[in-house]
Amino acid sequence: MTPQLLRSDSGGIATLTLNRPDHRNALTVTLLEDLVTELTSIQDSGQVRAVILTGAGGAFCSGADLTEFAGRPADPGRQRRIDLVAESMARLRGLPGPTIAAACGPVLGAGWGLALACDLTYAAAGTIFCLPEVPKGYRLPPAITSRLREVVGPVRAAEIILTGSRYTGTDGVAAGWVARCLPDTAAVLRSATGVAQALAAQPPEAIAGVVRALRACGPAGPYPRFPTEQNEENGEHEDE
Repeated sequence: MTPQLLRSDSGGIATLTLNRPDHRNALTVTLLEDLVTELTSIQDSGQVRAVILTGAGGAFCSGADLTEFAGRPADPGRQRRIDLVAESMARLRGLPGPTIAAACGPVLGAGWGLALACDLTYAAAGTIFCLPEVPKGYRLPPAITSRLREVVGPVRAAEIILTGSRYTGTDGVAAGWVARCLPDTAAVLRSATGVAQALAAQPPEAIAGVVRALRACGPAGPYPRFPTEQNEENGEHEDE
């Protein structure tokens, strides 16, 4: 069986690749469990200086995979998937080294949540960011709302969440959730790798101190867990 998450390590950098290209890397329980496992391993090892999160096949992530629990509205796996999104975001925010999202194609719903949880996002031209949950009648997991509010402020976050509009990488640079918009996927990966290599070469204590200070600028406390009773298809969609 093809693994849904790939990991490669080089020079103190761990690259995690969401690996469901035929489904635009839509999130399943298995993929998210694997992501949490790898992030835990990275944190425990003390050997990884920087992390790059990306997607296979010209897509970053199209959100949660609606087909996973199709026809099973009461399946507890739905809530498990929502909880794992929040846990993945919290673990990305808790790593001692910097995290970089290398984004291309769709970056939707929970997929955008993962990118937002990273310290830096580099995006390819043609990348589309969107949180379509609210206009579709779903509730957005609070972990995503909290992090978006940290990054762009409450007014801009309200517009993004309530309208479900689509945004480009250039829009992201202007609003502050994208560090740099680059011509294509290859350029994004080169840039992300170059920055990760430069950071990995610096004294880890100094980098960790800066990372902690930057992350402390957001609201205090852990990312909120989505209430169990609200286990509709929150944050669940594939791009149509």
